[in-house]
Amino acid sequence: MKNKQNIIMGLGAIALLAAGAFISWTIGQSGKHAGSLSDRALLALIKNDQSAFEGFIADGGNMQAELPLIDGKTYTVAEGLSYFDRANFVKFLQAKKMPFIVSKKGRAYDVLSLSIPKNNPELLDLYLLEKPDLMGIYGDKQWGLLHMASALCSHKLTAILHQKGKLNWDMKAKDGSTPLTLAAEYDCLPVLSYWKEQKADFKARDGRGLTALSILRKKKDAALVAFADSFEVRLPAAVAVVKEKPELDFYKKRKIPKDQKVDHAALIEPEDRPIEAVETADFSEFSD
Repeated sequence: MKNKQNIIMGLGAIALLAAGAFISWTIGQSGKHAGSLSDRALLALIKNDQSAFEGFIADGGNMQAELPLIDGKTYTVAEGLSYFDRANFVKFLQAKKMPFIVSKKGRAYDVLSLSIPKNNPELLDLYLLEKPDLMGIYGDKQWGLLHMASALCSHKLTAILHQKGKLNWDMKAKDGSTPLTLAAEYDCLPVLSYWKEQKADFKARDGRGLTALSILRKKKDAALVAFADSFEVRLPAAVAVVKEKPELDFYKKRKIPKDQKVDHAALIEPEDRPIEAVETADFSEFSD
């Protein structure tokens, strides 16, 4: 019995050692990163532990080092700032004057694009202090940052990208879409309202021949339909204007001088007129 227990305990110990070795091997093979430093960075990002992140930097951590796989994708430590929405870590890096945004053409995502889904204006404003290139394009559709903000309805970032980044509603992507038509497609009323305030042309066609209004009119959502209807010009009902006939200017017609324009008609009473008066020149009783 004792021998059997010893064998079981021995097998358990071997299993634990094997599991530990496997975990260590997995971490080591999960990416080309600086060993445990990247693991520490990932833990700091996940737990929002700024002191641990500062320790990572103090020990020579590289912001462009790759983190262990996250949801099957590989991100750099810098990209992890966006993925986990860590504005406080960005402030620390900027206080240390450490650059962390690197422009990489051909990538499906980067520090900037990963920040768009977070809809955090503080984070994007901090990134703009680094004067990054905002004209990057991403994915098969070659969307820009403003296209992504419309499709994801990141409405808090639209004004920043438009006003500070000089990106506009009519920029055409590879698939022909514009930020305005994408906002209509993805039912993003706050972004649509912003562009209406900015006098965007909702009747302008994108590269696919679609307009924001044509897209909105096909929606079943009452708020979106009402928004589309707000562009209809409704003329007020026609009001018939009756022109008053000008009163006959008795004195003007007879060319009576102004100083003699006195209306005596009201002073003559009907009974003062002679009943038998004959109004002819020959037989009038008043004729000479």
